[in-house]
Formats: sequence, structure tokens, C-alpha cells
Amino acid sequence: MSPLRPARANLALAWAFTIALGVSPVLLMSTLDGGSAGYYLLVLLSIIVLFVVRPSAPGQVWCDNRREYVWMGVGVAVMLIGVLTSLLVHGLWKGSEVEKASRFLTVLLIMAAALRIPRPILAHGLFGLLLGIWYAVINVGWLVLSTGGRPATRQFNTVTYGNLTLLFSMLALLLLGYRITRFKRTEFALKLITGVAGLGAFLATQTRGGLLAVPVLVFIALLVQGRRLNRYKAWAGALLLGAVGLIVLSDSTLRERIHLGVNEFEECQVTHLADTSVCIRLQLWSAAGHMIQSEPVFGIGGGDRFREELRSLAEARQVSPTVARDYGETHNDLLYFLATYGVLGGLGLVLLYAAPGWVLLRRLWREDDAGRLFAGAGVMICASYLVFGLTEMMFRDMRSASFYATWVAVFLALSDPVRRRQAD
Repeated sequence: MSPLRPARANLALAWAFTIALGVSPVLLMSTLDGGSAGYYLLVLLSIIVLFVVRPSAPGQVWCDNRREYVWMGVGVAVMLIGVLTSLLVHGLWKGSEVEKASRFLTVLLIMAAALRIPRPILAHGLFGLLLGIWYAVINVGWLVLSTGGRPATRQFNTVTYGNLTLLFSMLALLLLGYRITRFKRTEFALKLITGVAGLGAFLATQTRGGLLAVPVLVFIALLVQGRRLNRYKAWAGALLLGAVGLIVLSDSTLRERIHLGVNEFEECQVTHLADTSVCIRLQLWSAAGHMIQSEPVFGIGGGDRFREELRSLAEARQVSPTVARDYGETHNDLLYFLATYGVLGGLGLVLLYAAPGWVLLRRLWREDDAGRLFAGAGVMICASYLVFGLTEMMFRDMRSASFYATWVAVFLALSDPVRRRQAD
């Protein structure tokens, strides 16, 4: 066999992995099932990469951070342990919930495979985020123009769809500082235009909870700059925040929704069981509190137990009949996992944010400029899911869980210190 063939096979496999990664955001934003199909393909390619492609540097799979990755893996595994323990204690089985918790663990598999892909190739997968943004822009724009009202997206509910659009857009703007192709100016302009268009699509979804994440994401973007932060970049961050605030204030529809939310909150203080957006969330959070008090260690169990408990609470007039009939989760990730799976479920969720987030956060002070950008992008994903999860259940859907595991893994690999020894 020619010695060139293994190299060509490795190159083809690296590009296949990168292309599968690149199509995952647009599949997530455009289809109901494509996100999971793309995830399964990426997992399969990850296994093949680990068997076929040799590390280009000794110890590259775990690099100099083997202990760090082991502890991160332990942290990510707590969620699966919590789910299995709760189901076992209650004598239940819910395969979809076990699978969702298992998908988080594949962050290690995908990261290990991504570490064997040269960064100049792997970075091309980032263009997939831009494709995802443009689909969202077209999708939201069409729905707004055709209905004249708030877009009712089909792939996810409008809140989750808007949150993901915001996250993609901020990632695109953050990565302005990394050049993937030799067309520097064109690439910069494409990322900038795409990021701004995505922010516009996010605002068009009128997602109030997502606005809470904007200052957090801008702060992370400024933190990434480190010693390179100067007054111009600080002003750019302030200008972005000001522009979003100005648009919110000038957009009468969004302003009305914010004002409506304030009125609904005040109404809830008088009429606790009102079936308004804010009151429904407060009822669900209160219901979760009752469940946590009744089963603090192992939770109430998965499956249909949450809905059953809501029906019982409706009979006791703790929640409205509408809430008991139409809702099966809390619109808050932490409260749901605490109520359903107990202490280990809640701890598992916190560690899903904190375990990879801590590894990535430490890399913001590395001297490698590209590595710091990629670490900041990973921190953005962890932080945004945490903030989004305060008012929306981002991990309700397996597709969203898959995106989280996949892209946290990719940014862990792209920011790994060994990459400093690889030429871009």
C-alpha cells in the first residue's frame, strides 16, 4: 500500500467529520429530526476517527490536561447517574430520558475525536454556525411577514428558537478575531453581517428571557480580549449593548411584551392561578417547589410523573387546570431536574455547566490568541444555556442537549493547549 493512502484517508475522514459538524446547526434550526440524525452521524464518525486516525503528537488525545478532562468527565456523568438512580428507586424506566442524559457524556467522545483533526480543517466547521443563523433569519423573517405577528417557529417553540439564534449570532461576532480562510476581509464581513442579521432575527422573536443573556455574553466577549482589550473594543461592546437596548426601546411590539410581562407579574400577586405567560411560569415553579419538598433526595421520577403531580396540585388548587393539562415541565431547567431526579439531578445539571465551563474559563488567560477565542466561545455556550434555563427549559429536547454536548466538545478541542504547537 502506498504510504500516501493512509494520509489521504485521514484527510478525507477529517473533512467528513468537519462537514458533519458544520451541517449540525442548520439541521437543528431547520428540521424536527435532522438534529438528532446529524448527531448520530457525528458520533459514528468520532468512533471511526478514534480507531483510524493516529494522534499527530504524543498523548494528543488527552494532551497535558488528562486529569482535567477526567474530572470533567466525572462531573458530566453525574446527570446520568442521577437519572438512573431516580428511575431505579421509583421502579420506572424512560428510555428517552436515559438517552438524553447519555448524550451529555458524548462530549468526551466527540472532543477526543476532534483533537485528532487538525485545527485548520476543524475550524471550517464554524461556518455551519453561519448557515444556521441564515436559516433562522429567513425562517423568522418569513413568519413575521406572512403572519404580521410573533413568529411561531415549528422546529422549537419561539423562545428556544430565539435563544439559539442569539447564541449562534454572538458566537459569530466573537469569532471575528479568528481567520479561517485566506480571504480575510470577505470572511470578516460575512461573519459581521451574519451576526448582526442573527441579532435582528432574535429580536424579531420577541423573546424576553433571552435579553437577560445579552449583557452576560457581551461581558464574556470583552473578557476574552484579556490584555488586548482597549478602549475601542470596550466601546464596541458598549455600543452593541446600547444598540440592542435602543432597538428594544424603539420596537413597540417588543416593548409592549416587556410591559405586558410586568403587568402579568403584578396580576399574579392578586390572582395566583391566572393563565398568563408569567403566571403560568410562577405556577410551574411553585409546583416544582412542592415536588422538591416532597421528594428532595431522589425526586418524583421521570416519565409522566411530573404531569401526574401537576394534576394532583390542580385538584388542591395549587395550579390552574390549564397548567395541569397543557404543561409537563417547569420552564426552568434547574427546578425541573431537582423536582424530577432529586439532588443528583440538580447537581448533575450544575456540573453540566460548571465542569466544562471551568476548563474553558481557565484557558481565557492562555497566550494563544486563537485558543482564547475558542475557549471564550465554549464559555458562551455554557453561560448562555445557564441563563436561558432560568426562564425556559433548554434541555427539554434531546436535539438541544446534543448541540450543547457537540459544540462544547468542539470548542474544548479547538482551545486545547496542544493546538499552540499546530500551525493554523
